[in-house]
Amino acid sequence: MRLFLASSELGNHAHRLRQLSGSNRRVLIVRNARDYRTEDYAANVLGDKMALFTQAGFDPQVIDLRLFFGRADELESYLEQYDPGIIYCLGGNPFFLNAALRMSGMDNIIRRALFNDAIVYAGESAGTMVAAKNLAPYMRGEDRLPEITKDLYGKKAPLEALGLIDYYPICHAYREDHSEKTDMYRRNVTNYGGKAVLLDDADVIIVDGRKMQVLH
Repeated sequence: MRLFLASSELGNHAHRLRQLSGSNRRVLIVRNARDYRTEDYAANVLGDKMALFTQAGFDPQVIDLRLFFGRADELESYLEQYDPGIIYCLGGNPFFLNAALRMSGMDNIIRRALFNDAIVYAGESAGTMVAAKNLAPYMRGEDRLPEITKDLYGKKAPLEALGLIDYYPICHAYREDHSEKTDMYRRNVTNYGGKAVLLDDADVIIVDGRKMQVLH
């Protein structure tokens, strides 16, 4: 299994993502953690992310999983044709992202592809959080509750996430404006019986096979 889990964008370690992906530099950027934002805002963010990946030596393409809700077979066919080396989930709201992954069938596609060592799963912030087993430790108010997805998606988000790692990343942990959230997440993780891994915005968790390391 190959994972690249960042707090913000590619941290300071874009070269490690290139190493993990090998010769396949096609990146499929999953945008749905931002679905609660306006389309203008999302378009600006996506433009920045496309430029970031292009400058880092990748070939990015954006996917909106809402187009594939209830159409997992079509999503799988799309992925077979595009053949990404990396599936990258943007930051934003982890409950929107988790719901979109489940409702499109992308969650199972990611798990199978990782089992077959066909892709790198990568993410930032919310994209890193959904790699954990469960989103319960990340609940902290109305903007971080499963019910928030109901108006837009018709269903509340599942709490069970991708389950790729057995710890709980806390992103933006050392930013002054995130100190209260960091403390809350740490308490939540402890109460949930889990282990927290704190990430600065320059930090990245790398998993390559059975080896896990945090790059500072």
